[in-house]
Amino acid sequence: MKISGRTKITGIFGDPVEHSLSPAMHNAAFVHLDLDYVYVPFHVNTDDIKRAVGSIKALNITGVNVTVPHKQDVIPFLDEIDETASRCSAVNTIVNKDGILTGYNTDGTGFIDSLEENGFDPKDKEVVIIGAGGSARAICAALLENKVSQITIINRSLENAEQLAESLGQAHTFSVIPLISNYSPSIYSADLVVNTLSIPFKQEDGDWLVDLSSAAGALFYDLRYGKMPSDFLTYAKELKSPGLDGLGMLLHQGARAFELFTGTKAPTDIMKKALST
Repeated sequence: MKISGRTKITGIFGDPVEHSLSPAMHNAAFVHLDLDYVYVPFHVNTDDIKRAVGSIKALNITGVNVTVPHKQDVIPFLDEIDETASRCSAVNTIVNKDGILTGYNTDGTGFIDSLEENGFDPKDKEVVIIGAGGSARAICAALLENKVSQITIINRSLENAEQLAESLGQAHTFSVIPLISNYSPSIYSADLVVNTLSIPFKQEDGDWLVDLSSAAGALFYDLRYGKMPSDFLTYAKELKSPGLDGLGMLLHQGARAFELFTGTKAPTDIMKKALST
């Protein structure tokens, strides 16, 4: 990779960001297509998010991805957001075009792409979502667009979960239960269980964060990636349930972001290989 004064800069804002595999994935794609771009990680503290977004214009950065905990915090500092990002109130991709910063969200579509890649059609399925943050918002919006029959949100803050459901409309599709509830009546017919939390699923006392035994047999999907299997997927194995980690979603949301940055079709096979090395 040769970097010059003409090289276009892309990257990712997050806290933490050291673990991110996005630089390897995007840079492999740039090299493969011989594009004069580079992708770098930016560790951005929450208190600095306004200045960080402003730096995209000041430094003529082509675009950035946005990861936890900034997906909602960046929105007030953007010039525009597209319909998908507006609907889920979360941005994971910012593109700078002629000094106009536009926010997009490719998380939801990337999630659906990864499900379909693994032979799972969400239509008419019952889904359980653990957590109510930016990723959960994007996933819920995408699931609604793909006509799931029911979404149950489990979250420590009932108010936050209710706000998520209300913001997306279709209230009849949602049910919301607090983290300490008895889940058996609510999730026994679940087809898909998605963990959107970044905290450990196995607590220090050895107990699981959520008792999901009544959903045994469903597909368990952990948005986390890295050291696998995660504790959530270990729990899925105990329940004799199939499991997926977050690499598939990372790949497909990244491919869609790549196309927004470059206007070029993403080489997903090359990006996937970079994630596995």
